[in-house]
Amino acid sequence: MGLSKRSVEMLLDLVEIKISFMDVSDREDARDLQVLERAREELRSLTGVASATVVPANIRRVARPRVAA
Repeated sequence: MGLSKRSVEMLLDLVEIKISFMDVSDREDARDLQVLERAREELRSLTGVASATVVPANIRRVARPRVAA
């Protein structure tokens, strides 16, 4: 059973949201980011959406608000 186009688009949205909120602070985070980027490209290929321009890693980092202790 294959995925519907709507399901693939929803998964693509979720992966892109996850990527946008990632804070790469160690090698494990960097590996997770690579896996997510690969998943995004695979999902894009299923929907027929062209690949986006690669953004340098230092621009993708999003600072998380610090919680006061």
